[in-house]
Amino acid sequence: MTHYLFDADTQEALTPLGEGEWTARVSPLWNIDGIPNGGYLMALCLVAAGMEVPHPDPLSMNSHFVGPTMPGEATVASRVIKRGRSLSVTAVDLVQNCRVTVTSLITWGDLSTFTGPSGPLRPPSSLPENSEMRSSPQMGSDSTFIERFEYLMPFEMAMGAAGRPTGKAEARGRMRFLDGRPPDLMAVPVFADGFPPAVFQLGYYGWAPTLELTIHFRAHPAPGWMTIDLASSHLLEGTFEEDCYIWDSQGNLVAMSRQLGRTLVG
Repeated sequence: MTHYLFDADTQEALTPLGEGEWTARVSPLWNIDGIPNGGYLMALCLVAAGMEVPHPDPLSMNSHFVGPTMPGEATVASRVIKRGRSLSVTAVDLVQNCRVTVTSLITWGDLSTFTGPSGPLRPPSSLPENSEMRSSPQMGSDSTFIERFEYLMPFEMAMGAAGRPTGKAEARGRMRFLDGRPPDLMAVPVFADGFPPAVFQLGYYGWAPTLELTIHFRAHPAPGWMTIDLASSHLLEGTFEEDCYIWDSQGNLVAMSRQLGRTLVG
């Protein structure tokens, strides 16, 4: 049994039912305002689908959140669309109460085999020293998700996430598992969907559900803090896009993502 909570609530929360199908225990310990975080649900599906293919690394994951998922029992069903030499593709559904709530398409490969030119690369965001930043942001009283992590944000942005908005839809800082679990590719979805939304900096606080989230996985992360950089350019009729870049503690670009979300406050 693992001593890391994330693994207990993903790997160990899956019980095989048959080929490509598992019973899943959706944990209440990764909630945002009482609802399981979308990145956590993606990670649950990612871990299950990875058991079906020979390639070790996710390269791209596109998830659509088509219905509410609640803590409790669910089913994960994974179908291999392609099993090739260099790439595999899987389609994965999370099903609860006989309804699909999350559906995903995942491309798999082996990052260690990739060769070719690199650059230009966007460098990690410039941040103050850890001691000069503020700790945990606020996301609501029923948000167990934030209790699983340590957060550090520049003072102005930390205040913006907690009630004094900066007026610019940008957020950045550092994030890591509170229990010391090293980051890896399976955990990338919770980092991509785990920071206070950039629209908080515009004063729109409250639940900001994800409608669709696409993640590109670029490198295996080194242990330590992950640096997160978020920005939204367009808020239109309550919907926004949010671009996210993630670097590891050694400054390597680990992942990038884009999501379509909603802000449910006026």
